[in-house]
Amino acid sequence: MRYSLSVASAALLFVSTHAFGGVVITSTHTDVATKQSSPATIYIETDRFKMMTADTVVIYRGDQNRAWVISPQKNTYMEMTPDSMRALGGQIASAQSQFAAAQSQLQAQLSKLPPDQRALVEAQLGARGLGGGPPGAGGPGRGAPPQVIYTKVGQGKTVANWRCDSYVKSSGGQKEEDVCLAQLASTGMSEGDFRVLDSFAAFMAPVSSAPMMPHSDYMDWQAMNRAVGFQAFPLDTVLYISGRPAYQETVQKIDRANIPGNTFDLPSGLTKQEMPGR
Repeated sequence: MRYSLSVASAALLFVSTHAFGGVVITSTHTDVATKQSSPATIYIETDRFKMMTADTVVIYRGDQNRAWVISPQKNTYMEMTPDSMRALGGQIASAQSQFAAAQSQLQAQLSKLPPDQRALVEAQLGARGLGGGPPGAGGPGRGAPPQVIYTKVGQGKTVANWRCDSYVKSSGGQKEEDVCLAQLASTGMSEGDFRVLDSFAAFMAPVSSAPMMPHSDYMDWQAMNRAVGFQAFPLDTVLYISGRPAYQETVQKIDRANIPGNTFDLPSGLTKQEMPGR
C-alpha cells in the first residue's frame, strides 16, 4: 500500500507540473531614475515565445524560423528572417571595422600628447563610453568579445516565493548587472522549458554576437549557466548603463499554463516596416 501511495504521489506531481506545456512569466520593469514601473509578460513554449512590455512586443516562431518586433503604439511591425539577420550582422561588422579604424587614428593622435594630458583625454572618453585604450583592450569594435564574468556577492534574498543568490555580472571589466539567480528547478521550470531560448539565440547570433551589442542573459542562457556553474534563472536584475543603474527587472509570478496557439501569431491590421538598412 505504501509503495502504491508513493507511485501515486509521484504521478500526481508529474501531472501537476507537466499537464500544461507552456510557461508564463510575469515581471515588473522599473526605470531606476524615475521610479516608474510597467508590467512585462513572457509566454514560453517548446519552439516559440512572446515577450510583451509597455511599448514593444517580440514574437519568435522557431517552427517558422522567423521573428517579429511589434510597436503597438505605432501599429507597426518588423519581420526578422535568417537572411535579414545575416544582412544586419554584416552592417554591424562594417560599422565595427570603421570604429576600429577611427580608434587607431585616435590612438595615433593621443600618442603625441604628454602622458598627463593623454591620461586626462582617455578618462574623458571613457566616461562617455567611447574608450581610449589601445585596440583590443575591450569595447565596441575592438579586438575579441569581452569576457563575461559572474561574481557571487552578499547573502542573497527572496524574490516572490523563491530564494536566489546575488551576483555581479561584468563584461570586459565593466559592471553590467546586479542579478539574483535562483536554481532553475526551484522555480518549477526545467531546461526543456528554455530550449526555445537556445533556438532564438542561434537565430539572432549574426547580430547578438557582435562585441558592440549588449549581452542579454536570456539571449545567452547556456553561457550564463556555465559561468555560474548551475542551471539558473534571473529573478531580479538591475541593468547598468555607463556605470550607473538604469533599469530593474523583477519576476512576480511563474505559472504553467495551456497557452492558446494564437498567442504567438502576428496580429492583423499592422503596417510592416523594413529592417534597418533594407
